[in-house]
Amino acid sequence: MDTGIFDDIFETPKVKKIKEAVQTIKEVKPQEIEISKIKNPRFHDRSYVSPERIVSLAENIKEYGLAQPIVVRKLPDGSYERIIGYIRIKAFEYLKKDKIPAIVLDVDEETALALMISENAQREDLNDYDKLMSHLDYLSFILKKDRQEVIKLARKVFNYISGNIKELSSEERKEAQIIEKTLHRLSGTNLRTFIERLKMLNVVPQIKEAIRKYGWSYSLAIEVNKLREYPDKMDSLIKKIVNENLSKKEVERLVKEMLGEEAEKRVKNPFKEAFKDINRKVSSVYRKLPEPEKKKIEREIEKKLSEIYRLLEKYD
Repeated sequence: MDTGIFDDIFETPKVKKIKEAVQTIKEVKPQEIEISKIKNPRFHDRSYVSPERIVSLAENIKEYGLAQPIVVRKLPDGSYERIIGYIRIKAFEYLKKDKIPAIVLDVDEETALALMISENAQREDLNDYDKLMSHLDYLSFILKKDRQEVIKLARKVFNYISGNIKELSSEERKEAQIIEKTLHRLSGTNLRTFIERLKMLNVVPQIKEAIRKYGWSYSLAIEVNKLREYPDKMDSLIKKIVNENLSKKEVERLVKEMLGEEAEKRVKNPFKEAFKDINRKVSSVYRKLPEPEKKKIEREIEKKLSEIYRLLEKYD
């Protein structure tokens, strides 16, 4: 378990606690604990594991035994919170076992989360959605902000880097450095990639399910999500991808064809481009005008818009 991802992010005493916990995992003898007393952590770490994988591990455990115990922490009410070992627990449940070998740690929630993140950072089998949520929850934890606040901050920092806004506060600059450093250490990515991946939070539920269940990549999910306004077509394509194992290129072609079919059905607005052009011209001219002239042109445009609205209301 690589705890180096926390250097320079946590304060030194916190890193020390994490490393002490890792050493305990290596040295302490596991004990048998009741599976029914194990609770899932409140932070996101994994949303889906295929039944085939659980069965495969269960058969392996049945034949060779459990290679590595799970890791949990003891809670005040006598139950346990899982830190490491979700699939192993599922495999034991599949084998109808009541107990499982576990390393029981006496650590706080912060240290438990750090251990979980360290394990996830080295895992190659997490799907893109689970990786994103794991990183988001971790940033939320170390920055002491909720998910939406982290997303808002990340977007603001990205806009600053892109030159769309002029300044950040000193606190925001410090937090920006933490975000960049954390993303690099967790997965070798940067803020631009993180912002792009946030689009996965807005895909429709069927696609989120496909990411979790079939391990769809971020790019495939975003491509299929282009059909979100046409649920029947989208559901049909999802089934086709799963059943025929379509390549990304094949999916892009089908999405383009489906969107083309829908575009042909729509009644075209003959004034769409004209209104776009007017909008561009207004923006260009408006910036150059002195304040009195701005008020004058606003009144003239509002008159013309009122005439257009009155005309359209006759046929509405």
